[in-house]
Amino acid sequence: MPQATVGKWGKNLAVRFPGEIAKAAGLSDGERVEIQTLDGDIVIRRPAPHFTLEELFKGKNPKQWRAAYVGAFDWGPDVGREIVEE
Repeated sequence: MPQATVGKWGKNLAVRFPGEIAKAAGLSDGERVEIQTLDGDIVIRRPAPHFTLEELFKGKNPKQWRAAYVGAFDWGPDVGREIVEE
């Protein structure tokens, strides 16, 4: 198992990833990662991607999106005052 040494970088501490770990994880120079502690362990991972609404819905117009998801949810039969005529 590869090991790394914690060193000083200005007022902070730093860890250098061994080349084989960086390569296996697909890390590149300057890439940002999230770091947190979990029960005394250090967890390092890539941040979740963030998208704008324009990016998420790019490529289809509203009518195409509705057609693609027309049967996505089955709410059960209409009852009482919620019955809607289409």
